[in-house]
Amino acid sequence: MRVIIMLLASVLLLFPGCDASPEDSSSSLRIIASSFPCYDAARAVTGGKAEVTMLLPAGSDTHSYEPSIEDAMRISECDLFIYNGGPSDTWIEEILSSLDESVTTFNLLDNASFTLYESDENVAQKEEEDSHAHHHVLDEHVWTSPSNEIAIIRSLAQVISSLDEENRDWYLSQAEDYAGRIEEIRKDFQSIVGNAQRKEIIVADRFPLLYFVTEFGLDWYAAYPGCSEHSEPAIQTVAFLIDKVREDEIPVILHMELSNTALSEVIADETGAQVLEFSSCHNVSKRQFDSGVTYVDLMRSNVEVLREALI
Repeated sequence: MRVIIMLLASVLLLFPGCDASPEDSSSSLRIIASSFPCYDAARAVTGGKAEVTMLLPAGSDTHSYEPSIEDAMRISECDLFIYNGGPSDTWIEEILSSLDESVTTFNLLDNASFTLYESDENVAQKEEEDSHAHHHVLDEHVWTSPSNEIAIIRSLAQVISSLDEENRDWYLSQAEDYAGRIEEIRKDFQSIVGNAQRKEIIVADRFPLLYFVTEFGLDWYAAYPGCSEHSEPAIQTVAFLIDKVREDEIPVILHMELSNTALSEVIADETGAQVLEFSSCHNVSKRQFDSGVTYVDLMRSNVEVLREALI
């Protein structure tokens, strides 16, 4: 990966600024978003008044993405580049360091209301060599907290407005409308948790929901910490989660979007629990992307899933 990044940086240095030719210029802002949460935020705020594109392909594994020279060139030519920030975006930081100041950047982590570090305290499987490795790794999934997402949307609206003052009122209005819709969902989650018989979820998968469970005061157990690279569950992991589901009479086992459901299905077969998908909104399938699915759509579905999980 580092060799690729160095090559990209070298290419960009050969073409400082990479400004579009006059015939390619447009009054519309050109915004590139690294991933779906970034893309959705920009799409919501601009409301059709900007050219917004997503860098990572829909349905791809965001954690194993490798940038191309074309990607670097596209970033260098846009007006605003939005990315998540954090350990997984080291490649982005290195590319950005080679650009001139004509590209405005915005990252989600710096604009969230609060940030957290990954925890393995509630992880079913702990490997000897890395059982404490995640305590000091910044959790990047800030948008899974509705409160964080609202803060991000409002901050992004200010940045976009500064780049296109003529449409400032439009951007601010769009942002407040979207923030209001997210606030309604936040209240729905809050109501469900406040009236639930249980406050515990079981995630037989990676765990990108630390911000979500923290905001709503939920207890949790997961197969892997954060977006761990583990792909095959250990026997101890399966046994622990099966026992936990039985012991606490958990009705629903959760898995993340676009993930392997083998572990959740094994646990369901052993316990009789139902398997449901809870979206971290980290990425969407190509079909979902093409249909225009939004963060609000995904979180609205999550409301119903959580309702079932906390019965």
